[in-house]
Amino acid sequence: MKMREWTTVDVLRHARHDWLNKVQLIKGYASLNKMEKVKNIVEDIIREAQQESKLSNLHLPEFAELLLTYNWEGHTVRIAYEILDVDRNVLPDDRELTGWMKNFFAIVEEAVDPNGDNRLSLSVSTLPSGARFFFEFSGTIKKYGLLAGFLENDCPGMNVIHAYPQSAFPVEIIFLKA
Repeated sequence: MKMREWTTVDVLRHARHDWLNKVQLIKGYASLNKMEKVKNIVEDIIREAQQESKLSNLHLPEFAELLLTYNWEGHTVRIAYEILDVDRNVLPDDRELTGWMKNFFAIVEEAVDPNGDNRLSLSVSTLPSGARFFFEFSGTIKKYGLLAGFLENDCPGMNVIHAYPQSAFPVEIIFLKA
C-alpha cells in the first residue's frame, strides 16, 4: 500500500479541518442548548488528544504517522486506535512494524466490501514477551481467504490468534521481543 507523503502544510490543513468540524459541532449543540452533547464532544476531544500524545510518545514516528494520517485518505476502512500500558523496551522496530501494518491494512482493505461501513480498532499494549496489537473489525468481509492467508503466512516471528466471521473479527498479533 503506497501511502501519501505529507507536507507540513498538508498536515496543518487536515488538522485545521478536523478542529473546525469539532468546533462547529460544539457551536451547533451549544446554540441548541444541548449541553450534554457539548460535554460529550469535549470529552471525546480530550480522549483523542491523550491518545495522540501516547502514540507520539512511543517513539515510533513512522507508525504514529501511519495511524494519525490513515483516515485522511480515501480508504474503505476507518481506523481507530488506543494506546494502553506500553513498555517501550519491548516494542518492535518502527520500520518493521509500520511495514507490517501497511500490508495488513492493505489486505483488510482488499478483503472487505468497499460499500460497507468498515471499521478497524487497534489496541496497543505490551507483555513481558513482546508487543501486543489487538484488532477488532466490524463491517463486511468479502474475501475471507485473502485475510486468512495473510494471517497464516505473513506473520513470521509473531504469535497470531484470530477468528473471522462474516461481519466482525478479532485478531491478536504479538511481536515477540527479540
